[in-house]
Amino acid sequence: MSEQRIRRGLAPAVLAAWVGVVAAPGRAAVVVIANRTAEPLSIEAAIDDQPSRPVQLAAGQCRPLFAHAGVRVRGMQEGGLGELLLEPDCAYYIGVLGEGGGVAIHKIGLGESGVRSWQARALPPIELPHAGVIDVKVLVDDDEVRPRKLWERTIRERIDRASSVLDAHCGLQLRVAAIDTWDSDDRQSDFNRSLMEFEREVLPAPGVVAIGFSSQYQIATGRVHLGGTRGPLHSHILIKERSRNVLEPERLELLLHELGHFLGATHSPEPTSVMRPVIGQGLQRVAGAEVRFDPPNTLLLSLMAQEIRQRRIRDVGGLSPETRRRMREIYEAIDPTIGDDPASGRYSQIMAGANAKPLVEDTRRILQEINRVAHLQRKRNEELAAQPGGGKPVSHDQLLELYVRQAAIAAKNIRRDNAEKAFLLAMGVALDDAGLLQKLPLGAAVTPHMESQQERESRLAAFGQPTMRGRADLAKHFFVSAHLVVLMGSETARSAGLAKELLDSHGASGFSFADMAANRAGIVFAHALLGDRLSLDDVARRFSCEAFMPPIDGLREQLGAKEFSDAFGGPGDERLTNELNSIEARILALPAYQAAP
Repeated sequence: MSEQRIRRGLAPAVLAAWVGVVAAPGRAAVVVIANRTAEPLSIEAAIDDQPSRPVQLAAGQCRPLFAHAGVRVRGMQEGGLGELLLEPDCAYYIGVLGEGGGVAIHKIGLGESGVRSWQARALPPIELPHAGVIDVKVLVDDDEVRPRKLWERTIRERIDRASSVLDAHCGLQLRVAAIDTWDSDDRQSDFNRSLMEFEREVLPAPGVVAIGFSSQYQIATGRVHLGGTRGPLHSHILIKERSRNVLEPERLELLLHELGHFLGATHSPEPTSVMRPVIGQGLQRVAGAEVRFDPPNTLLLSLMAQEIRQRRIRDVGGLSPETRRRMREIYEAIDPTIGDDPASGRYSQIMAGANAKPLVEDTRRILQEINRVAHLQRKRNEELAAQPGGGKPVSHDQLLELYVRQAAIAAKNIRRDNAEKAFLLAMGVALDDAGLLQKLPLGAAVTPHMESQQERESRLAAFGQPTMRGRADLAKHFFVSAHLVVLMGSETARSAGLAKELLDSHGASGFSFADMAANRAGIVFAHALLGDRLSLDDVARRFSCEAFMPPIDGLREQLGAKEFSDAFGGPGDERLTNELNSIEARILALPAYQAAP
């Protein structure tokens, strides 16, 4: 890649940095626009306070527009008049309107709650020279049969073409910092073990990522490993290179697919996206075919690119909380659209676990405060019981409200970035008296670090029996589900709640729609808190069980497996879906959510 390309487009803030001027940074955002028509388009877009300029979009192309205070497009809404302010960190597509042939812009829903707003105008963050360049170390193994002169030229050209595609979709470029060989184990036929071997034997320096091209494998068709990396910003990528049936354009796709994963892209249901799960299939053999990312993945790439350029992050733990949260929202929105593919769910969990140590520490602090309050309240209740006419002890719903409000106050005294998540995690652990969370793989890994066994026993001894709507099980379902939203995402929390009730239908307790109401209410509560529609101040001041948990009158319970199946079928059955939708309507009708902005 030429030095001229690297220098292209340096922001004024870079020049200011060179002469010693320090600017107060403002968080930049991105808007992705895709052309879903069959013809090239030119749209008028105004970025920040700059005059409108034409943005060219080929048929099927999507482009990111980076901004600090807003992106406005002219004449793109239905009716074609005026300017439309697009929302930050969102994706849009332009499509044809009916038979008239006009076009309009539409937002692609990607998990955002409510309307996203731009921040107040601020000076753009400083970007250092070459901040948008990723240095890569390229290696081929000893099974490569071509002479070095040939394979090096081929791979350098492929890297350069991949760099151009990334540049167009997120503004990042690649630079070969070193190129070398390594001796792979010819006896190894398992791809994951080969990746582990590559990680052990090769250091990525002087690059930030090592890309290995292995010729000891033949590229096969279907859903097999053609390449792999362990997740966003992982230090190693391994790709199968040898095959007589794969052309160079398809090798470029494979490289870009893995680079997409490196930059946070996930699998896409769109058949023409480079992030479709199965690469190959002759898609790039059509004359004039281009390698393109789909709009949601272009948005993911661009969010990651902003962090790399402006904050020089090296791992997902360095991502800002806002970016991690937005990327998780996008993963969770994509996950249901692609069947049984695990990529989006796994990437959502990676983001949830990023920077986990401070979050675990903050959760621990809140649990310690709950423990302290529990012991003080038990002592106070004992004193009241010992006094003739000494007053009514705090118990049941009031006891839960006390714990929730005190935990919310404690959460205001920890790291601001972690406050809401740590509060929800702590309340889930506190209400989980049966240790259900520790039976989940991710829960088992983190829960013991939030509260030791000795601390847990001490807390449970004083905790009493807090309830919600008079029932301890509803309080547990509510806050364990809210906990799972933070730990694993809302879709997993929904699925876990339903799976638990289906399992109970085969036992003594049976399937309970009251429990399902508590599960769903806890998920809605978590979304409101994490989505800034509900604040910790609100919770500390006005949390009550009646405000956030709907009445359970008329909800059927203790349904055995056959009774449940006869009445509601199972997952995906319209009868069950309608019943669950009706429960969610009860929850969303609560005044606490109606009043939320």
